Order: sequence, then structure tokens, then C-alpha cells
Amino acid sequence: MIPQRCLDCSKKVEWVVLGINFGLFFFKGWFALMCYSKSLLVDAFESLANVLITIVVIISLKIASRGTDEKFPYGYGKVEFLAAAVVNMLLMLVAIIYIIMSLAEMAMVGPERPPGLMAGVVAAISILVNYIAFGYGRCAGEKVGSSAMLANSQINLSDIGTSVAVIVAVVGSNMGFPKLDHIIAILICVIIIKMTLDGIKKTVNGLMDITPHSEEQNVRSLIEKVVDAGQIGDIRTRFVGRSFLVNMDIFLPHDIVLSRGLEIVGKIKDILQSQRKDISDVTVQLLSLPVADEPVRKTDYLPKEINE
Repeated sequence: MIPQRCLDCSKKVEWVVLGINFGLFFFKGWFALMCYSKSLLVDAFESLANVLITIVVIISLKIASRGTDEKFPYGYGKVEFLAAAVVNMLLMLVAIIYIIMSLAEMAMVGPERPPGLMAGVVAAISILVNYIAFGYGRCAGEKVGSSAMLANSQINLSDIGTSVAVIVAVVGSNMGFPKLDHIIAILICVIIIKMTLDGIKKTVNGLMDITPHSEEQNVRSLIEKVVDAGQIGDIRTRFVGRSFLVNMDIFLPHDIVLSRGLEIVGKIKDILQSQRKDISDVTVQLLSLPVADEPVRKTDYLPKEINE
């Protein structure tokens, strides 16, 4: 069960992250102009991109929190997967643009005036602040199972990488190695792109209802003792945002009366929803066991198909 303090935290975490990113944009942008640091200026605009991405996440979480209605009987939970995909693609775009800018600057003659060392201090402060924002967002996202929050927390982690590149840029430029920072920045961006591709793959799996086999095995193990007089058939699970739906087939002998079957259905629902708080709905289809050696068919009902 998710602690109440974690639920309360999840409602404000993105607003806190939004404020942090907005503050970092002005903080780094001001000192970038004061210290003549191009790399710090790029880092500042990445914080601005983080602000826009966080706004997308806040809107998606607001939509996902809506209840079910006639138009969307399964709720709006999958909006979180869409938001996570948008966040990851925007982050990838930022990384690609940064690579292009770094390659363009590497092809040019280094700046006549090296950036001030204060730019490195600002970048170090940015690393600390972004790490706090990353840890805060990741903690809330893991506790409530929000893919959008987790994706957004990775953005602050990537911002740490660009800030490290800024420090290298400042130190390297002042030591006579103006292109070293660009090389390191490009390597960091490649890592960011790999990370975002993994994130997009996870969101696609969520949208396509691909559920880990372990989830189905866990559901089966929880209800095995309840279905002592019959057999458990197929178990299908479907993610809807932070929770998932369970649909299963239960085969019972012909001589079991309908009331006994409904009692088993009630116990299955009670066990699953008490043991797994992330299960939002359970649908059980009662079917009859085949006679003798006949194969199991879904046309053999008890005495008719029952959906609960």
C-alpha cells in the first residue's frame, strides 16, 4: 500500500521541479552572459526546455487523475504513457541539437576570450540542485508508479551531464584545450539518447498492453488456493497508467452450483484487491471443465458464460 505521505508528495513534486528548472534557467543564463560562456548558455536553454517538458507532465498527470466516464470506461491512465513518450522524445531532441551545436563549434576557431571561472562554479551549483530534483522526482515516481514522473526525473539527471561538460569547458578553455568540452558533451548526449530510447520502448510497451510475465504469475499464485475445486485458465493483465486491469478464465466442474462459483469469484476479487493495491479492476469469466478427455473450450459454460 502506498503511504499517504508519498501520495501527498506526488501531487506537488512536479510543481517543485518546475520551480527549480525555471530558477536554474535564469541563474545559469545570467552568469553565462556575464562570464561569456557559450556552453553555460546552452546549459541554461536546456533548463528552459526542462521547464516546458515539466509543464507537459503536469498537464498529463492532471488528465490521468480523472475518473472513468462513458467515453473512456477504463479511465485516462494511459495519458501518462503518452506524456512519458513526449518527454523522452523532447529530451532526445535536445541531446541531438546539443551534439550538432558542439560539432559546429568544434569546426570553428576557439573563442578569443575564454569563459570566466565563475561559470564553472555556477555549473557546480547546478549539478547539486539538479541532483536533488532528480532524487525527489524519482522517489515520488517509484512510490506511486508514475512513468511520467520517472521520465521527467531523468531530465534533471541529464542536466547534470551538461553541467559537468560546462565545468570541463571552462577549465579546458582556460588551460588551452578549447575543444575538450565539446567532445565530452557529445559523449554525454549519446548516453542521453540511449537512455531516452529505452524510455520510449517502455512507454510503447505500456500503450500496447505488454505486461511482464511476472505480473501474471504473481496473480496466479495469489488465487491458487481459492480455486481449489477447479482450474485457472488464461490470465490477462493490462496496464492503465499506474494501475492495471486483470481478466481471467476460471474452469469449474459441472456439478458446482452457480452460487458456489460466484462465491469463488468474490474471494478472488477480495484477495487480489487486498494484496495488490495497483490492481484497479478484476474481471472473472466462469467456464465449465471439459468432460473426460475433451479439450478445454470457451464454449463450455457454467451453465452459461458469467462475467463479474
